[in-house]
Amino acid sequence: MHIKIKAKDENKHINILLPTSLVCSNLTAIIAHKAITSKVEKEKFSISRKDLARIMWMLRSLKKKYGKLELVDIESADGDIVKISL
Repeated sequence: MHIKIKAKDENKHINILLPTSLVCSNLTAIIAHKAITSKVEKEKFSISRKDLARIMWMLRSLKKKYGKLELVDIESADGDIVKISL
């Protein structure tokens, strides 16, 4: 996973590189599930660990099949850029 942030006004750039195997692992799904259940009421949003693990598996398979996958690509009117890709 590659997270790229550019702030035009401050002339600052942030690049974060994380291995896809780390981001899309079952351990990440367990941690995400605990974070979601602790912050969100069950009546408003509910997702199981199995569902999150399945989503992670699907992201890994999409990455293998298609290579680079853009998840977020935002550019503001000021020229600030945020990109997240697998």
